Amino acid sequence: MTMDTIIRKKVLKIQERLGMRIGVNYGSNKIPVVRTTNQTLEVLRDLYKVGLKAFVLPKEQFAGISSASDLYKGYYGDLLKIRDIANKFNIELALHHPSLSDQPDETLKTFCSIASIMDCRTFIIHPTFYSNMPQDQALRLVVYKINEIITGLRTSAKIGIETTGRVKELGSLEDVIDIVKRTRDTEPVVNWAHIHARGSGALRGEDDFRRVFDKVRAEVGQSWLHNAYFSFSGVSYGPSGLIRHIPLSESDISLKTMIRQSISFGAKGTLIFEDPQKEKFILKILEDLGDMVR
Repeated sequence: MTMDTIIRKKVLKIQERLGMRIGVNYGSNKIPVVRTTNQTLEVLRDLYKVGLKAFVLPKEQFAGISSASDLYKGYYGDLLKIRDIANKFNIELALHHPSLSDQPDETLKTFCSIASIMDCRTFIIHPTFYSNMPQDQALRLVVYKINEIITGLRTSAKIGIETTGRVKELGSLEDVIDIVKRTRDTEPVVNWAHIHARGSGALRGEDDFRRVFDKVRAEVGQSWLHNAYFSFSGVSYGPSGLIRHIPLSESDISLKTMIRQSISFGAKGTLIFEDPQKEKFILKILEDLGDMVR
């Protein structure tokens, strides 16, 4: 048995015990941000080799698509290629667009269509596109806009509403829960680093993580635990919240504590690691991850 095969088996076993797909965002250690179809296919093959089962595609991959009509002018075949390879390798796909403008209609429609064509689980957004108004008004408009767009589309993918890291931004855990409860075909994307940074180091111990699990379960419903979506990374922060993402080893947020609480609540779903080393980081902490899920 080769070393690659041993590593792949370990990674698959950890995911099985945890009850979650584990993956990375945007690219691989070799290709940090994919920008072409060939790069994406190469990254998917690399993730399959090491046993990872989730990948978040960046908006840069779709830079040439400015409207839904563009999908059928040379891009449709490429989207199907990515979809087919991901399905073959049993890798769950998601799209991420963290910086929608205050005129988000066309981008929302286009990316929802892309996500549907590619059989993505979710199209992840930050609910920050109405930043030049009071947050309560912005939240109402975000809810209205998402419902308006979803009503006019036939899409199999959900819209993932991600917690954001800066205090002045819409996107606290409470905001995300409120948006999800008032919209159709949406789901919360719990970015643990953003919650930690937004609260100037809010996730210190088991009780802090437990409160997040309890709150989302109570507000969104028990079924959320059956297919949750998490993002985890190191983060630096100040009084205003997020400063930047940093390697987990340099941060004061505890992956072990989050994993322990996730297992305690019986959470299943997807866990995306945001680290500069991408899949190499996961392989580096493989033994620690194995201990966490025993």
